Amino acid sequence: MLAGPAETGKTWATLWRLNGLLSATPHASGALVRKVAADINPTVLVTYKKLVVASASRSIPYGGEKPEWFDYPNGARLYIGGMDRPGKVLSGERDFIYVNQAEELTLDDWEVLSTRCTGRGAVTSTPMLFGDCNPGPEDHWILKRVPLKVFHSRHEDNPSLYDSEGNLTEQGKRSMSKLDALTGVRRSRLRLGLWVGAEGLFFEEWDEDLHVCEPFSIPGDWPVWGSLDYGFAHPTAFGLFTEDNDGRIYLIGEHVRSGWLPPAHCKAIRRLAERCGIEWRRVRQIVAGHDCFQQRGDREAKTIADQYAEARDPDTGEAIGLRLEKATIDRITGAQELLSRLGNAAVGIASRLKLFSTCTRTRAAIPRMVKDPRDPEDIRKVNADANGEGGDDEIDMLRYGVMVTKPNDRILYA
Repeated sequence: MLAGPAETGKTWATLWRLNGLLSATPHASGALVRKVAADINPTVLVTYKKLVVASASRSIPYGGEKPEWFDYPNGARLYIGGMDRPGKVLSGERDFIYVNQAEELTLDDWEVLSTRCTGRGAVTSTPMLFGDCNPGPEDHWILKRVPLKVFHSRHEDNPSLYDSEGNLTEQGKRSMSKLDALTGVRRSRLRLGLWVGAEGLFFEEWDEDLHVCEPFSIPGDWPVWGSLDYGFAHPTAFGLFTEDNDGRIYLIGEHVRSGWLPPAHCKAIRRLAERCGIEWRRVRQIVAGHDCFQQRGDREAKTIADQYAEARDPDTGEAIGLRLEKATIDRITGAQELLSRLGNAAVGIASRLKLFSTCTRTRAAIPRMVKDPRDPEDIRKVNADANGEGGDDEIDMLRYGVMVTKPNDRILYA
């Protein structure tokens, strides 16, 4: 799947791929599909006809003004149709199926198409179901379907908008001015390329270019602390933080896993600190959600915090426990602190929060968050799926961490 905001050239790129596959595969059978058949002719089919001319593939339409298929000189055929009127499109096995604006399809639609592109009876050895899409809601099936590889396009990828030196073309200036004028969820999806719900993006100021940096060595006089959001069925999320001399907080490392017991987490967290170049004795404090101090998690009725404190390496028996302290857990206070630290580029308010590029799970979680429809000052609670993906555990960890504005000076670990 090629996903991205509007005007990045997704449709042209995927149609070029489809056209190339059919041109190179004699007697292949392909399909161009959209959710509603009536939407094809005035949109994607216009682009396809231009591409046929540009590529000199010489495919010929059949069926009048609204073609049912195109025939290629090598005997390949491309059927045209929608999921509402599948007709000949889904009447047999296809070598290649391309879906335009796949975010409009349901998961059932996609799986039906996958049954028509298995390779059984195909003339190609590499049958392919692929598509392009604009971003949709943050819980869209496209993001959750494990076998589906998603590639992301940017406006800078479109040569009609940006030249080879990265400068806006005249067309680019016109197109980007229109996209910049969008508001609300349309701006989030079509301009910024974010998968957000209709309720509205919470972290509107989030910008990967501004808030993400490459890892660097942490100076010895910067404090280091951690935060932990506990889970078992859903992920445990741990973050390692530091603060520079100007009060800017950095998330320098993350550990996110589900289905692990405290000793395994403790071992992984200590290894995380090593990878970040942090001697464990520098970690001044680890805060955690209050459930860690209330939940009785083993046969001896020890709390989760007790289990973390008493953890031993499963291999060596060495004491590797983590001493947890209660975090500031108020959701709205923590969410507002995160918003404040992101700054506001439009009015010149600098960011006071950065994430290392290696913190991929937290980076992915931030743009998923939307406002709670019952309280727009809060983040809507989202649980991870069965694979431990898509929840807000990393965000809980992050807000616990940024609320530690004055890490303890005492050394907790020898």
